[in-house]
Amino acid sequence: MIEINTAQLIGFLSLFLGICTFLQKNDLKLKICMVFLFASQTLHFVLMGSATAAASNTLSLIRTIVCVRFSNKWVASGFINLNLLWGIYLYQSPISFLPIMGGCAGTYAVFFLEGIKMRLVFILGATFWIIHNSVIGSLGGTALEALVIITNVFTIFRIYSAKKKRLANA
Repeated sequence: MIEINTAQLIGFLSLFLGICTFLQKNDLKLKICMVFLFASQTLHFVLMGSATAAASNTLSLIRTIVCVRFSNKWVASGFINLNLLWGIYLYQSPISFLPIMGGCAGTYAVFFLEGIKMRLVFILGATFWIIHNSVIGSLGGTALEALVIITNVFTIFRIYSAKKKRLANA
């Protein structure tokens, strides 16, 4: 049985923050909300004892702050490479590499994509995370990633519908 403790409660806070984050249609607001989400998730994974997940989230937190001001391929490549190096250094099992892959997907998305394409890659990253979180027993983290997928699908539909409506009115 999984115990509800401080780590799990922070995981559920991340769940709430994740829903608020991925409902954003504006890409800049989404990235700003992601900063708070990653800060919460980092603390959650530290308390859960998952070093690779905590490292990946810390890097995602820093990456998201940086990408708001500096969005170029060299900075993105640096974050992807750093994420991979941390993953290799902290490697414990194939499961421990999943957060690294999720972090790499997120890095690619926030630096190189926007709108619907960015959210599709977020769904890919969330898939890596949901498997990881299920295996380590993170209730809030698993629920968060499931809702990240659902919320991104919903937001993709909202963005597509708004675009379709603008084109019809033009």
